Amino acid sequence: MNALVYILYRSFFNTVKGLVRKPAALIAYIIVICLIVGSSIVAGLNTEGPGIQINSDIARSIFIGYTVFLFVIGLTTSLSGTSFFRMADVNMLFTAPIKAGSILIYGFVKQFATNFMLMLYLTLHYPNWKRMFGFIHGAGWILMVSYLLLLSLTSLLGMMLYSYVSRKPHMRSVVKRLILGSVVVFVLPIIVNTCKTGDLPNSAVTWLSSGYLKFIPLIGWFREMLMGAFTGVTAELLVYMLLTLAAIFASFIYLYRLDTGFYEYVVSGTEIRETMIKSMREGKSGASNVHRRYRKVKAKFTMEGSLAIFQRQMLERRKSGFWLISFRSIVLLAAAVTAAVSIPVDELYLFSGMLALSVYIMLIFTMAAVWEGELSLHYIYLIPARPVNKMLSSTLPEVIKILIEGVLIFGIAGLILKITLSVILAAVLAYVTIGALFVYSDLVVRRIFGKIHGNVLRIFFRIFLLMVIIAIVVVPAVMILVSTGNYALAFSAAAGINAIIVMLFMFIGTGLFKSPEVA
Repeated sequence: MNALVYILYRSFFNTVKGLVRKPAALIAYIIVICLIVGSSIVAGLNTEGPGIQINSDIARSIFIGYTVFLFVIGLTTSLSGTSFFRMADVNMLFTAPIKAGSILIYGFVKQFATNFMLMLYLTLHYPNWKRMFGFIHGAGWILMVSYLLLLSLTSLLGMMLYSYVSRKPHMRSVVKRLILGSVVVFVLPIIVNTCKTGDLPNSAVTWLSSGYLKFIPLIGWFREMLMGAFTGVTAELLVYMLLTLAAIFASFIYLYRLDTGFYEYVVSGTEIRETMIKSMREGKSGASNVHRRYRKVKAKFTMEGSLAIFQRQMLERRKSGFWLISFRSIVLLAAAVTAAVSIPVDELYLFSGMLALSVYIMLIFTMAAVWEGELSLHYIYLIPARPVNKMLSSTLPEVIKILIEGVLIFGIAGLILKITLSVILAAVLAYVTIGALFVYSDLVVRRIFGKIHGNVLRIFFRIFLLMVIIAIVVVPAVMILVSTGNYALAFSAAAGINAIIVMLFMFIGTGLFKSPEVA
């Protein structure tokens, strides 16, 4: 066990030394931290009342929904073991005379460190949440402790499932089906009541806020713990925290005493993770494509020159199953439809909020796109075509996907909310042009900073550039909206400014496709 503690100790200090040896990276991280902390301080100085009024039933529904989501994601992803170990761990630890339970605890501690950093990041935004939802004074500590307990227990339960399926690999699919089946059973009362009443929002809130759910171990406990942000420290809150700590302690002891061999199983999962990490470091989106199943499609290549790149990418998207309808598209569409039928606020205000939230999620999902891998392939520089044509052929599939996504999200949500056609079209244009900004901003960052592409610094500079641009775009759009009250005109103005900036980015980024030296 001492050897594992030493590895954790040295890993931490080596990370710190690595930042010291790379001043550029250290400066970038300092700037990021300052921006986050600064925004939190500014938000904390705002003494206005809560921006969103929610009652206790809605709050309970949101908290238990979030808890179920984290449990399902955490448990299902743990079945492969890709988040616990690295290849160095497999080669050194699993072949060493160290107890299997100790190695599992080591994997948990590594993941706990990541969870702790995530908790700190979310905690920095607490002033925003307090102002927005009207949390009581001191709610930050309650949320922080509750969230840390939730992540810790989820990780431990994931490790327990991982150890089980490693001994019985044939049970992996069975366990996954049981988890998903439990979710279906959990939401079944909502479906039944909706069929009776035809009112989905009220049916969901009635069931999810039910007092009976607090007796469900773990899920119900965490709901009531998170409600402490509104109720404060109560005897019931302390009881649920003690029960959770007892569950964490029991899980910890179980893992520590575990003595089973799972070397072969962990190797396959770790190899997947290493491939994902390598892809992300190279600036590729292949991280999401590792071991993905592709369907067979019949197609003929009819395009020549740079257009062959466009046709190949479109074919690859067809083989993935959803063509241009990605997982992101489905999530955003589901969220938009749910919000449209359940949130009782002004339709145009809600529609604008959908646009803002969709843009934020799109920013997260476009950190690595399919086209980025083209720059690492030599053949693109051998194609006898102009660099601008190569650039357009490589990036247009992503823009087309964003267009289809925008039409689906705002078209369907707009129809539900009875938004005028002009506003819907303007929102789609704004969404597509902002998406194009995300795509072509990476060309600019790669062109300016060269060899730092594919690492944390590139992502940071890209986000910083986009924050500046979004501020430039949003200010005149808001001024137009305030002065005229015309949402269509405001969205169209934002789209127009975006289009101008996109053309500038395309002009700057075209040079990347001239030669590998430039890229």
